Amino acid sequence: MQPLINKYIPKTTKEIFGQDESIAQLRKFIINFAKEKKNSALIYGTSGTGKTCSVHAIANELGLEIVEVNASDFRNTEQLELKVGNAIKQRSLFASGKIILIDEIDGLSGHEDRGGIQTIIKMISDSAYPIVMTATNPFENKFSSLRSKSNMIEFKALDYLAIFNILKRICGNEKIKYEEGVLKALSRRAGGDARAAINDLQTLTQDKKELTKESLEELAERNKTD
Repeated sequence: MQPLINKYIPKTTKEIFGQDESIAQLRKFIINFAKEKKNSALIYGTSGTGKTCSVHAIANELGLEIVEVNASDFRNTEQLELKVGNAIKQRSLFASGKIILIDEIDGLSGHEDRGGIQTIIKMISDSAYPIVMTATNPFENKFSSLRSKSNMIEFKALDYLAIFNILKRICGNEKIKYEEGVLKALSRRAGGDARAAINDLQTLTQDKKELTKESLEELAERNKTD
């Protein structure tokens, strides 16, 4: 069975709930990149708030190519520079341009030196394309130079009603029966993380297409035991 989190990845920004202001800021940065004083945007917030999927949705709407790398995947600066550096230098496959997405720069904090951060800063200076980075917490001292080079855009933890609307749409499409109060309870317990809420919904309804109060209580008890 296909994971619901993959099946319902937003294709457009209209499918992303609760982040209108942040998305508008990010879209403005990308559209006006040639006039921007800073070549990069650093979008940050807790997990499951729509950071990465917003970049993809905007790229899709604007017809831009997207080159995505995960910072934690690179063991050394040479690998990072080879992948991202080449993307910066190469012309886009499409006349409209491209976005360089460096996901989860928090992963760089595991490196003993600051080589990875300095490499990204150099690429930001050299890039003819907008560079968008994502982070959970970019306020560690080691990221201070990246912050100064970037437009900072916060993605706030989602209100439970935003998560409720996401889950409600999925339940409708998947023909999952639910009581509104139970679905709202599931939305609240996600703590602003839409990804976690969708995964919990699938866990609770994969055997039968119904979300019940009893199944939600069982999940809460299981998580408490874990």
